[in-house]
Amino acid sequence: MSLRFALLGFLSTTPASGYTLGRKFADGAGAMWEALPSQIYPELGKLEKLGWIHGTTDASDKLNRRVYEVTPEGMMALLKWVGGEEAEHPPERDAERVRFLFLERSSLKTIRVHVMRHRAHYVDRLEKWQEERDTVAAGTHERIIDRLRACKPGERDFIMHMKWFAFEGLVQRAEMEIGWANDILAWLDELGEVKTNSPVPKAWTSIVSKPRSVTAVSAAVAQSSTSQSAKRVRKSTLRKKSTRRSRHR
Repeated sequence: MSLRFALLGFLSTTPASGYTLGRKFADGAGAMWEALPSQIYPELGKLEKLGWIHGTTDASDKLNRRVYEVTPEGMMALLKWVGGEEAEHPPERDAERVRFLFLERSSLKTIRVHVMRHRAHYVDRLEKWQEERDTVAAGTHERIIDRLRACKPGERDFIMHMKWFAFEGLVQRAEMEIGWANDILAWLDELGEVKTNSPVPKAWTSIVSKPRSVTAVSAAVAQSSTSQSAKRVRKSTLRKKSTRRSRHR
């Protein structure tokens, strides 16, 4: 996805200035696509050159703000994009999860701080996303009000439910992340002050396809280490024999 389609989506609901778009992106749209004014204004210029939006300046506006609206060509481009057959999931680049992946070498205190920080982030997001979702359900969300003004008779509930699902997905994502963090903190509480004799996480034992036990995994690691040691011994022995043959020659 590019910023241009997010802007087209907003402008397809109601005309707006760059200032208004920046404010809207700081609210609802920022939950799904963050953008700064320094990114928004240049993109608006590109869209206008493409003929996808048209801007006019209101003479009564002392700030001479340019108000943009979507052109028929811009609406066609938006509909083509939203109806595209290819999904646009971004590559997995979860820096916090990668950091956690290598945290086992850190102190238990460091691990706990990391997880608590992760939880706090999503607790904050959850509150914001729940508020967005609930205002959609109540019909008081600013963009919903704008969208419903232009909707066809009989489509009001369908539109509201579609918007609600968008924010409900974010709410469920935040709840999942908070639950994941809580599971880790509960496991750390049970672990105590040392890393030895780690208790089996509850989710570990609830997997339908039962994983190998910790003991089995440890045994496999030990077997692998032994096998690697044996290989090194064999290689060393072969090198010595080869050296001896060379000397006899």
